[in-house]
Order: sequence, then structure tokens, then C-alpha cells
Amino acid sequence: MIDFAEIKVAIIGSGRVGSALAVLLSRQPFREILVFDCDPEKLDVLKNWPEVKVSLPATLQDAVAGADLVFLAVQDRYIQDLARQIRHCLAGTDLTGRFFAHPSGSLTSAVLRPLADSGAVTFSLHPLQSLADVEGAVAGLAGSYFSFEGDERALPLAEAMVSSLAGRLVRLKAADKALYHAAAVVSSNFFIVLEEMAINLMRGIGVDAETARQMLLPLIRGSFENLERAAPVEALTGPIVRGDDATVAAHIATLAEKCPEYLAAYRLLARLNVELAAQKSGVDLADFPSLVPYRLFSV
Repeated sequence: MIDFAEIKVAIIGSGRVGSALAVLLSRQPFREILVFDCDPEKLDVLKNWPEVKVSLPATLQDAVAGADLVFLAVQDRYIQDLARQIRHCLAGTDLTGRFFAHPSGSLTSAVLRPLADSGAVTFSLHPLQSLADVEGAVAGLAGSYFSFEGDERALPLAEAMVSSLAGRLVRLKAADKALYHAAAVVSSNFFIVLEEMAINLMRGIGVDAETARQMLLPLIRGSFENLERAAPVEALTGPIVRGDDATVAAHIATLAEKCPEYLAAYRLLARLNVELAAQKSGVDLADFPSLVPYRLFSV
């Protein structure tokens, strides 16, 4: 059983994830939470956050020297170099039994090899959540799914922390992390891009961007609610599932005339839509002559 009262946690980096972890973990009975950032101004968020008790060491050395668990909560491209810096700070120290983790969704624990080679237990623990700012991250991390990859000895600690956040943990293989992250990007980032596309199409009929966003939000929420209740194939609605090629052809014609920059994206998404709709209503690509000239795969 993991006793948080015996664990001293250091978080290196006070961006969205680092700051949110500091706020949330400070609510648990850890022995101490330390947060270090090479830019002291970034720590102002934590200084001004109500009822957050964290220590703010002046140097990286001070932060990691006695920590039992260290989170390298910096941008992906800096994690490996930071691991080397920490190893340098702890030169001559036996790291056996000490834990080091990063929250990257795309990188594996292999980037922490400089620490693992010195006896440390290393792992990655990624929150599957869209975190636009610290406030949203604090609200969003609690109850989220977290992916664990790395040294199995860290699993009980990771499970205990995720449980304390009312989250759920999923174990990943290192070889699967890139595909996992691709799924996350499609689900989160690409969705936002699609909504920007929809807003711009509305602007094409004279609706301003903010009004368009407000108009589309109920439709978006309705689609999310459908997906909460049922699998994608059952949640799918629209002209393609009905086999309405006339509407699809009209879309293609108006996009070609007014928004040609979105035509290729529409055609690709429409073909994917047909593939999914085939499972629900039995439609086939042959039912959509407007799409057949652009067929890239069989349905």
C-alpha cells in the first residue's frame, strides 16, 4: 500500500500540466510538494492559487535533491535534456528506489534512460485530456483517463495517484504510444480544426465568427451526447447515412465555387462517413456518384 505521507514530490516545470499537478497533488497528504521552474514568473500562478501549499526551491538541485518522485513536466523536446541535467545534479547519488516520470503523451519512458541507468524507476503518466490553461487543467485532470507506460515497479504508485484524482489508469506498451497519441490528436486537435472549418463556412454566408460558434455549439453538444449514449456507428446522423447523394453533390459544388480550400477535406471526410454509414444503413460508395471519381479506398 502506498503511503503518500512518506513521499516527497518534485515537479519540474510550471506550465499547464505541471501547475495542475501541483494544485491537485497538494490536496493529497504527500510529505511535501516542490515546484521548480527556470522562469520564476511562471510560478506566480501557484503563488496566487488559493489554499495551495507547495515549496518553491530556488534551484533545480534543491528541487530534486531529496525528492522520492520527480515529474519532468516540461515540453517534450526538453525532457531528455532535463533528465541529463537532473542526473548531473544528482551525480554520485544512488537513485535506486527513486521514481522519475514525465507526462508526455507521445514520448515513452526511454527518454529518461540517463536516470534509469543510475538505478531509478522511470515511467510516463499521460493525462488523456485537453488542457488549454491551468484553470481548465485543474478541473479537467480530475476524473480523466491516464496512460501508464514504463517500469512495472512504478505501477502501484501511479495507480494510487490516479485513484486519488478519481481517474482511471490504462497501461500501454512503449511500441503503442505513437498510435495512442495519434488517436488523441485526431480526437482533440483535429476536432477543433473541423469546427474552425465549420465556422469559416458559416462566415461564407455572412455570419460573423462568434455568432457562428454560438450557433454550432448546440449541434456539437448534441453530437457529443449521441456519442455518450451510443457507439459512433449508432450516433451517426446526416445526409450520408440516409444515402442522400444530391445533398452531398450540392455541398461539393458550393465548396468548389466558394471555399475550394476545404474541398479535399470534405471529400476525404465524406468517404470516411460512407464507410461508417455502411454499417448502419447499408449505403455504399456506389450510392454516391459525386464521390466515386475521388475514390481512394474500398468501402
